[in-house]
Amino acid sequence: MADERSDEELMARIVERDEEAFRTLIERHQDRVYGTVARMMGGVGPEAEEVAQDVFLRIWKSAGTYRAEGKFTSWLMMVVRNQVFTRLGQRKRRKDIDGRDLVDEETGESLLERQADSGARAPSEELSLRELQKAVEEACSELPENQRLIVHLRQYEGLEFEEIGKITGQSLTAVKALMFRAREKLRKKLSRYLSASN
Repeated sequence: MADERSDEELMARIVERDEEAFRTLIERHQDRVYGTVARMMGGVGPEAEEVAQDVFLRIWKSAGTYRAEGKFTSWLMMVVRNQVFTRLGQRKRRKDIDGRDLVDEETGESLLERQADSGARAPSEELSLRELQKAVEEACSELPENQRLIVHLRQYEGLEFEEIGKITGQSLTAVKALMFRAREKLRKKLSRYLSASN
């Protein structure tokens, strides 16, 4: 039987070091956290798993700082943002940036692999779709981290700009400006694909 307690109730128990409540919270949000981390980090794999684990470790350690004033998922996404940006900063220092497939948030499955395995399209259509997806992923991975996060939260998490502002600590105007710049960069990078589809 599923645990009916709200995230806020679980967090109140986690402050008291209730491991059962912590397990429930992890089970409830692990797919969202891992999917977000994987998209921000450039793909699935051990590093994304490690960062996702760091997110939950940070929640355990910082449970006392949580205030149930807004949505729990907004606070959760702030923790995700901080852990991902910390790791990306370390990665940059190591000059070890790579680009891998985006993943489906629900299943953790590579979107490219899923398309390749679908068999629903003719080979030529399949190839052009995969080529386009790869181009989109590469273009997204080249965006500055703050723009990449905003694109992810808007496109994949479906959040409103106001909510994104709370998560990123930016004004509504700044969030919209970053989204506009990200879209312009993506439009330029993908112009040959966009013009081909018109």
